[in-house]
Amino acid sequence: MQVHTKSEFTVRFLYLYVFVTGASVMALELAASRFLAPYYGTSMIVWANIIGLILLSLSLGYWYGGRLADRRPDGTLLMKLSVWAGIITCLLPLWGKMIFPALSGGILGTPLLVIVCSFFAILIVFAPPVFLLAMVSPFAIRLVTAETKGEVGKIAGNLYAFSTMGSLIGTFGTAFITIPFLGARETIFLWSAALIAISAWGLRQTHSRWWVAAILLPIALYLLTRAPVASAEGSSVVWAKDTLYQYVRVIKSDDGTTALVYNEGGGVQSVHRPGDALSPDDYYDDYLLLPYFTDNPQHVLVLGSAGGTIPRLMAKYVKPTFPKLDITGVEIDPDVIDLDQRYFGLEPEDATIVNQDARVFVGNTQQKYDIVIVDAYSQQIYIPFHLATLEFFQSVRQKLTDDGLLALNVNAVSPDSKLLVAMEKTVQRAFPYSYVVKARGEYNYILIGSQKPLKTEKLQQIEAGSPLEPIRREWPAELTPLTEGQVKGGLLLTDNRAPTEMLTDSMIFGAAKEQR
Repeated sequence: MQVHTKSEFTVRFLYLYVFVTGASVMALELAASRFLAPYYGTSMIVWANIIGLILLSLSLGYWYGGRLADRRPDGTLLMKLSVWAGIITCLLPLWGKMIFPALSGGILGTPLLVIVCSFFAILIVFAPPVFLLAMVSPFAIRLVTAETKGEVGKIAGNLYAFSTMGSLIGTFGTAFITIPFLGARETIFLWSAALIAISAWGLRQTHSRWWVAAILLPIALYLLTRAPVASAEGSSVVWAKDTLYQYVRVIKSDDGTTALVYNEGGGVQSVHRPGDALSPDDYYDDYLLLPYFTDNPQHVLVLGSAGGTIPRLMAKYVKPTFPKLDITGVEIDPDVIDLDQRYFGLEPEDATIVNQDARVFVGNTQQKYDIVIVDAYSQQIYIPFHLATLEFFQSVRQKLTDDGLLALNVNAVSPDSKLLVAMEKTVQRAFPYSYVVKARGEYNYILIGSQKPLKTEKLQQIEAGSPLEPIRREWPAELTPLTEGQVKGGLLLTDNRAPTEMLTDSMIFGAAKEQR
């Protein structure tokens, strides 16, 4: 058996080595989530699969690494293992380009078998490098104890401490620096290059110096996979960025329509049509009728304002009728707020936009609102669970005027969708009166919770020939409150239990099965 002497393979180097490999494991985990997010989102199900597979890979790597280290305590072998981990890691973006084009139809337009197979295919690709990197800790402990002749507990503690410190750097550096400022793909190449570089340095005094050439692979693959951001036929990407919250694109179509798209476009978050035109496909337009249900509305709050579509349309089409209308938008992503005026036509006089989490804003504001619109979505299509609970809606109710109302959009494939019924039941419990209206768009339903009964007679204020008149005609002649019987089978969503992601995923997969 060959064991490197201290002069060839120093303890100090091994501490640096486990620091880099520890950072790489956490960077890989975060990169895996971001790599999958554009296609599958970041629901609890996705995270559970990512974390579960990584933990399984770590367990197997620790087990096998310890056995291998006892049989062959060779530092050169350890360095070669981490070089291979770096090589496999840098192949991930190339592998993704081969797998994900099968999802060109999006989650709702792709057969279920393709979705499931591609999901696990990309997860399995993340497993081998994590397995190899898990072998580092037991291997390093075996090498250092062979040199120091004792104090195994102290050595193991020091090595795990350095590895964990590296994991912290990998976590915060990836989340707050490399992904937001470079991108998920660049993060993968960066850490694969770091793995290969530290391993090649460890091999510098051996006969295996040709491994140094492996550092060129991440560079070559980065250049090979570097391509313009993809967009649909008849459109072009005019802005794109990996923000702290998601991958954001601004897409402009040949007809002049601008869309704000998160990740791979399972849901469009904002639309700006030429001349602020209204469209039968846009549920945003339905919100424009809400002020007509209140007496002299003055304060409107939009939670999840995104590109400012709702505030802009309300300022243009509703404010002339209600000149005292004051509109406030709340958006959690500061990078998205910067796009409002640049691409989506929102002017400073249209609305005040606040950068904050919607629930935090509601909990701290002292203002009373006539209308609160909840239009927040996380990772394309998921309603954030903390904005869908009984406690949240009760908090919103406390911020409403005497005849104020809450309205929110729910994406559902049918009126009896479990997600929609759960949302209906929750709103119904929070408000004396609750309603559901089929909105514009194929999958859109507007839920309304109000302090007083809503009368559609007020909609007659909308004159014939008004741009809002076609929307008014699409609404029912009379709004019928939701009953206990309608929501009986629904799940009451609370802060303790609000599986909005699971309900959304089950609805999507159910729709995908029906398309087979």
